[in-house]
Amino acid sequence: MLVATARRAAVASCAVLVVALLGALLAPAGASPLAAEGRFAGTVRLPGCSGAVVRWPAALDTDRAVVLTNGHCVRRPFLGAREVLVDEKRFTKVELLDGRGRVALPARAVRLQYASMYRTDVALLTLRETYADLAGAGVTPLALADAGPSRGDRIRIPSGYWTEQRACTTTGTAYRLHERSWDWWRSIRLPARDGCAIRGGYSGSPIVSRETGLVVGVANTGYVGGRRCIDSACEEDRRGRIVMRKDMNYGQQTSWLLGCLDAGRTFDLDVDGCRLAKPRG
Repeated sequence: MLVATARRAAVASCAVLVVALLGALLAPAGASPLAAEGRFAGTVRLPGCSGAVVRWPAALDTDRAVVLTNGHCVRRPFLGAREVLVDEKRFTKVELLDGRGRVALPARAVRLQYASMYRTDVALLTLRETYADLAGAGVTPLALADAGPSRGDRIRIPSGYWTEQRACTTTGTAYRLHERSWDWWRSIRLPARDGCAIRGGYSGSPIVSRETGLVVGVANTGYVGGRRCIDSACEEDRRGRIVMRKDMNYGQQTSWLLGCLDAGRTFDLDVDGCRLAKPRG
Protein backbone atom coordinates (compact mmCIF):
# COMPACT_ATOMS: atom_id res chain seq x y z
CA MET A 1 0.00 0.00 0.00
CA LEU A 2 1.02 3.57 -0.56
CA VAL A 3 0.33 4.73 3.01
CA ALA A 4 2.61 7.26 4.71
CA THR A 5 2.91 7.48 8.50
CA ALA A 6 4.33 11.01 8.73
CA ARG A 7 4.12 13.88 6.26
CA ARG A 8 7.33 14.66 4.33
CA ALA A 9 9.02 11.59 5.85
CA ALA A 10 9.66 8.26 4.21
CA VAL A 11 9.65 5.81 7.07
CA ALA A 12 11.32 2.46 6.43
CA SER A 13 8.38 0.45 7.71
CA CYS A 14 6.18 2.29 5.24
CA ALA A 15 7.93 0.46 2.43
CA VAL A 16 6.39 -2.74 3.76
CA LEU A 17 2.97 -1.13 3.69
CA VAL A 18 3.52 0.13 0.16
CA VAL A 19 4.00 -3.45 -0.83
CA ALA A 20 1.54 -5.14 1.37
CA LEU A 21 -1.24 -3.37 -0.37
CA LEU A 22 0.22 -1.13 -2.22
CA GLY A 23 -18.91 6.62 -24.24
CA ALA A 24 -20.95 9.03 -22.07
CA LEU A 25 -19.30 10.64 -19.06
CA LEU A 26 -21.30 11.85 -16.07
CA ALA A 27 -20.43 15.31 -14.80
CA PRO A 28 -22.37 16.65 -11.81
CA ALA A 29 -23.65 20.18 -11.55
CA GLY A 30 -21.14 22.55 -10.02
CA ALA A 31 -18.04 20.54 -11.00
CA SER A 32 -15.86 21.45 -13.96
CA PRO A 33 -14.96 18.38 -16.07
CA LEU A 34 -11.75 20.02 -17.22
CA ALA A 35 -10.66 20.97 -13.69
CA ALA A 36 -9.53 24.40 -14.83
CA GLU A 37 -9.21 25.49 -11.19
CA GLY A 38 -5.76 23.93 -10.81
CA ARG A 39 -3.98 20.62 -10.49
CA PHE A 40 -4.89 20.08 -6.80
CA ALA A 41 -8.52 21.21 -7.03
CA GLY A 42 -10.70 18.78 -5.12
CA THR A 43 -7.83 16.90 -3.50
CA VAL A 44 -7.75 15.99 0.18
CA ARG A 45 -5.04 15.33 2.76
CA LEU A 46 -5.90 12.53 5.22
CA PRO A 47 -3.76 10.97 7.96
CA GLY A 48 -1.07 9.09 6.00
CA CYS A 49 -3.08 9.11 2.76
CA SER A 50 -4.54 11.22 -0.02
CA GLY A 51 -8.10 11.54 -1.27
CA ALA A 52 -10.52 13.61 -3.32
CA VAL A 53 -13.85 15.33 -2.80
CA VAL A 54 -16.32 13.83 -5.27
CA ARG A 55 -19.83 14.86 -6.14
CA TRP A 56 -22.51 12.47 -7.36
CA PRO A 57 -24.34 13.38 -10.60
CA ALA A 58 -27.60 14.47 -8.90
CA ALA A 59 -26.17 15.76 -5.61
CA LEU A 60 -27.67 18.91 -4.12
CA ASP A 61 -25.70 21.84 -2.74
CA THR A 62 -27.22 21.04 0.67
CA ASP A 63 -25.95 17.43 0.65
CA ARG A 64 -23.00 16.58 2.84
CA ALA A 65 -19.84 16.30 0.76
CA VAL A 66 -18.18 12.93 0.08
CA VAL A 67 -14.46 12.11 0.15
CA LEU A 68 -13.07 9.21 -1.90
CA THR A 69 -9.94 7.38 -0.77
CA ASN A 70 -8.62 3.81 -0.42
CA GLY A 71 -10.24 1.17 1.75
CA HIS A 72 -6.83 0.49 3.27
CA CYS A 73 -6.61 4.12 4.46
CA VAL A 74 -9.50 3.96 6.92
CA ARG A 75 -8.37 1.32 9.40
CA ARG A 76 -5.33 -0.33 10.97
CA PRO A 77 -5.06 -3.28 10.97
CA PHE A 78 -6.20 -3.35 7.38
CA LEU A 79 -9.49 -4.82 6.25
CA GLY A 80 -9.71 -8.54 5.66
CA ALA A 81 -9.77 -10.06 2.18
CA ARG A 82 -13.59 -10.06 1.98
CA GLU A 83 -14.42 -7.55 4.71
CA VAL A 84 -16.81 -4.70 3.96
CA LEU A 85 -17.62 -1.76 6.25
CA VAL A 86 -20.87 0.15 5.76
CA ASP A 87 -22.41 3.20 7.47
CA GLU A 88 -20.14 3.55 10.51
CA LYS A 89 -19.63 6.62 12.67
CA ARG A 90 -16.21 8.06 11.99
CA PHE A 91 -14.51 11.23 13.20
CA THR A 92 -11.51 11.98 11.01
CA LYS A 93 -9.88 15.37 10.52
CA VAL A 94 -9.07 16.10 6.88
CA GLU A 95 -7.74 19.07 4.93
CA LEU A 96 -9.42 20.13 1.70
CA LEU A 97 -7.07 21.79 -0.78
CA ASP A 98 -7.51 24.46 -3.40
CA GLY A 99 -6.12 24.25 -6.92
CA ARG A 100 -2.66 25.41 -5.83
CA GLY A 101 -2.39 22.86 -3.03
CA ARG A 102 -3.10 25.22 -0.16
CA VAL A 103 -5.44 24.23 2.66
CA ALA A 104 -8.73 25.87 1.76
CA LEU A 105 -10.83 24.27 4.48
CA PRO A 106 -10.03 22.05 7.48
CA ALA A 107 -12.94 19.64 7.70
CA ARG A 108 -14.16 16.59 9.58
CA ALA A 109 -15.45 13.29 8.25
CA VAL A 110 -18.33 12.13 10.45
CA ARG A 111 -19.35 8.87 8.79
CA LEU A 112 -17.76 6.04 6.84
CA GLN A 113 -20.26 5.24 4.10
CA TYR A 114 -18.34 2.35 2.58
CA ALA A 115 -14.96 0.65 2.68
CA SER A 116 -13.66 -2.54 1.11
CA MET A 117 -10.46 -4.03 -0.27
CA TYR A 118 -12.19 -6.70 -2.33
CA ARG A 119 -12.61 -6.25 -6.11
CA THR A 120 -11.49 -2.64 -5.70
CA ASP A 121 -9.78 -0.69 -2.91
CA VAL A 122 -12.08 2.21 -2.08
CA ALA A 123 -13.67 4.04 0.83
CA LEU A 124 -16.24 6.82 1.00
CA LEU A 125 -16.26 9.27 3.90
CA THR A 126 -19.12 11.71 4.52
CA LEU A 127 -18.06 15.14 5.74
CA ARG A 128 -19.89 17.31 8.25
CA GLU A 129 -19.71 20.10 5.66
CA THR A 130 -22.04 20.43 2.66
CA TYR A 131 -21.11 21.11 -0.96
CA ALA A 132 -22.31 24.67 -0.40
CA ASP A 133 -19.87 25.01 2.50
CA LEU A 134 -17.07 23.76 0.27
CA ALA A 135 -17.98 26.13 -2.55
CA GLY A 136 -17.85 29.03 -0.13
CA ALA A 137 -14.32 28.04 0.82
CA GLY A 138 -13.17 27.68 -2.78
CA VAL A 139 -13.12 23.86 -2.85
CA THR A 140 -14.16 22.33 -6.19
CA PRO A 141 -15.30 18.67 -6.13
CA LEU A 142 -14.32 16.20 -8.84
CA ALA A 143 -16.62 14.00 -10.89
CA LEU A 144 -16.28 10.30 -11.68
CA ALA A 145 -16.09 8.84 -15.18
CA ASP A 146 -18.50 6.00 -15.89
CA ALA A 147 -15.66 3.79 -17.20
CA GLY A 148 -12.03 3.14 -16.31
CA PRO A 149 -9.13 4.15 -18.57
CA SER A 150 -8.00 2.22 -21.63
CA ARG A 151 -4.49 1.43 -22.81
CA GLY A 152 -2.81 4.62 -24.02
CA ASP A 153 -4.95 7.03 -22.00
CA ARG A 154 -3.11 9.99 -20.51
CA ILE A 155 -3.70 10.40 -16.79
CA ARG A 156 -2.43 12.42 -13.84
CA ILE A 157 -2.28 11.55 -10.13
CA PRO A 158 -2.43 14.59 -7.80
CA SER A 159 -1.53 13.73 -4.20
CA GLY A 160 -3.17 15.85 -1.52
CA TYR A 161 -0.84 14.35 1.08
CA TRP A 162 2.36 15.49 -0.65
CA THR A 163 0.89 18.30 -2.81
CA GLU A 164 2.74 16.91 -5.78
CA GLN A 165 1.58 15.25 -8.97
CA ARG A 166 2.63 12.38 -11.23
CA ALA A 167 1.55 11.91 -14.84
CA CYS A 168 1.91 9.06 -17.31
CA THR A 169 0.14 7.01 -19.96
CA THR A 170 -1.67 3.89 -18.79
CA THR A 171 -0.73 0.53 -20.27
CA GLY A 172 -4.15 -0.99 -19.80
CA THR A 173 -5.53 -3.01 -16.91
CA ALA A 174 -4.66 -6.28 -15.17
CA TYR A 175 -7.36 -8.96 -15.20
CA ARG A 176 -6.68 -9.73 -11.53
CA LEU A 177 -4.20 -8.26 -9.06
CA HIS A 178 -3.14 -10.10 -5.91
CA GLU A 179 -1.29 -8.83 -2.86
CA ARG A 180 -1.16 -11.03 0.20
CA SER A 181 -4.81 -11.94 0.84
CA TRP A 182 -6.30 -9.12 -1.24
CA ASP A 183 -7.77 -9.56 -4.69
CA TRP A 184 -8.51 -6.64 -7.03
CA TRP A 185 -10.23 -6.70 -10.41
CA ARG A 186 -9.28 -4.74 -13.52
CA SER A 187 -6.47 -2.87 -11.77
CA ILE A 188 -5.12 0.12 -13.68
CA ARG A 189 -1.44 -0.10 -14.66
CA LEU A 190 0.60 3.01 -13.82
CA PRO A 191 4.16 2.61 -15.22
CA ALA A 192 6.71 4.15 -12.86
CA ARG A 193 9.31 4.77 -15.57
CA ASP A 194 6.79 6.69 -17.65
CA GLY A 195 6.21 9.24 -14.89
CA CYS A 196 4.01 7.47 -12.34
CA ALA A 197 6.69 6.71 -9.76
CA ILE A 198 4.34 7.19 -6.81
CA ARG A 199 5.32 6.63 -3.17
CA GLY A 200 3.88 6.21 0.30
CA GLY A 201 1.22 8.86 0.91
CA TYR A 202 -0.19 8.59 -2.62
CA SER A 203 -2.70 6.01 -1.41
CA GLY A 204 -6.18 7.27 -2.19
CA SER A 205 -5.02 9.83 -4.77
CA PRO A 206 -7.48 10.24 -7.64
CA ILE A 207 -6.38 9.06 -11.07
CA VAL A 208 -7.64 11.81 -13.34
CA SER A 209 -8.04 11.72 -17.12
CA ARG A 210 -5.97 14.48 -18.67
CA GLU A 211 -8.49 14.65 -21.52
CA THR A 212 -11.74 14.98 -19.56
CA GLY A 213 -10.75 15.97 -16.01
CA LEU A 214 -12.86 13.09 -14.65
CA VAL A 215 -11.69 10.58 -12.04
CA VAL A 216 -11.08 7.16 -13.61
CA GLY A 217 -9.50 5.40 -10.63
CA VAL A 218 -7.72 5.68 -7.30
CA ALA A 219 -4.03 4.88 -6.73
CA ASN A 220 -3.31 2.17 -4.17
CA THR A 221 -0.21 0.00 -4.56
CA GLY A 222 3.11 -0.45 -6.33
CA TYR A 223 6.19 -2.55 -7.04
CA VAL A 224 9.00 -2.53 -4.47
CA GLY A 225 10.57 -5.91 -5.18
CA GLY A 226 10.67 -8.83 -2.76
CA ARG A 227 8.39 -11.84 -2.73
CA ARG A 228 5.93 -12.23 -5.57
CA CYS A 229 2.31 -11.57 -4.55
CA ILE A 230 3.40 -10.81 -0.97
CA ASP A 231 5.90 -7.95 -0.90
CA SER A 232 4.75 -6.67 -4.29
CA ALA A 233 1.47 -7.13 -6.11
CA CYS A 234 1.32 -9.71 -8.90
CA GLU A 235 -0.92 -9.90 -11.94
CA GLU A 236 -2.99 -12.89 -12.98
CA ASP A 237 -4.32 -13.21 -16.54
CA ARG A 238 -7.44 -15.03 -17.72
CA ARG A 239 -5.49 -18.29 -18.08
CA GLY A 240 -4.27 -18.15 -14.49
CA ARG A 241 -0.69 -17.18 -15.34
CA ILE A 242 1.04 -15.09 -12.67
CA VAL A 243 3.61 -12.35 -13.28
CA MET A 244 5.14 -9.62 -11.11
CA ARG A 245 5.92 -6.54 -13.19
CA LYS A 246 8.99 -4.55 -12.19
CA ASP A 247 8.48 -0.78 -11.89
CA MET A 248 4.71 -1.04 -12.19
CA ASN A 249 2.31 0.76 -9.88
CA TYR A 250 -1.45 0.27 -9.80
CA GLY A 251 -4.77 1.97 -9.22
CA GLN A 252 -8.25 0.57 -8.66
CA GLN A 253 -11.59 1.10 -10.34
CA THR A 254 -13.95 3.87 -9.21
CA SER A 255 -16.60 3.86 -11.98
CA TRP A 256 -18.39 1.03 -10.16
CA LEU A 257 -19.44 3.56 -7.51
CA LEU A 258 -21.79 5.21 -10.01
CA GLY A 259 -23.66 1.93 -10.40
CA CYS A 260 -24.52 2.00 -6.68
CA LEU A 261 -26.36 5.33 -6.64
CA ASP A 262 -30.10 5.63 -6.11
CA ALA A 263 -31.42 8.30 -8.49
CA GLY A 264 -27.84 9.49 -9.01
CA ARG A 265 -27.62 10.99 -5.54
CA THR A 266 -27.73 8.44 -2.70
CA PHE A 267 -25.13 5.68 -2.27
CA ASP A 268 -26.91 2.34 -1.85
CA LEU A 269 -25.43 -1.15 -2.25
CA ASP A 270 -28.90 -2.58 -2.95
CA VAL A 271 -29.33 -0.68 -6.20
CA ASP A 272 -29.84 -3.10 -9.11
CA GLY A 273 -26.56 -3.60 -10.95
CA CYS A 274 -24.29 -2.47 -8.09
CA ARG A 275 -20.98 -4.34 -8.53
CA LEU A 276 -19.36 -3.43 -5.23
CA ALA A 277 -18.87 -6.11 -2.58
CA LYS A 278 -21.53 -6.25 0.14
CA PRO A 279 -21.11 -7.22 3.80
CA ARG A 280 -21.46 -10.95 4.39
CA GLY A 281 -24.67 -12.12 5.99
